[in-house]
Amino acid sequence: MSICLQIASEQFWNDINEYCRHCGLSGGVYLIQSLRKGSPVPISRLLGIDEQGVLYIGKADSFLDRVISLKKSTSNYYRGTGHEFGCRYKENPRILEQFPFESLFAVIEPSNDPKGFERLRLTAYIAAFGELPPLNRHR
Repeated sequence: MSICLQIASEQFWNDINEYCRHCGLSGGVYLIQSLRKGSPVPISRLLGIDEQGVLYIGKADSFLDRVISLKKSTSNYYRGTGHEFGCRYKENPRILEQFPFESLFAVIEPSNDPKGFERLRLTAYIAAFGELPPLNRHR
């Protein structure tokens, strides 16, 4: 069972913590997407349009640790480079314009095998669109 949470929300960490306690797992995979009016922003890809607008797929052994790093590195108020998504997100002002911080959401998907589940999600994305999500660098 997955959950979708707004990264800019002040309740973000509390919501993840509560969710992890409820599902009994602390890690898994997270997908970052931008929503407008409650719907994903479609993204043109090499082999089609990603209607879910996945910007990034990552894994976390601990959602609290990894997603805290993601939120900090993506925030306008933080200058660190603690997460690949945040670094790539901030390197181009046009990305910030197209996908404002307030529009970013994390879809949290728990798993007992975060690494294997991430590999599965990335492989499926590449099969569908011929390339990695736009802000991923590595498989």
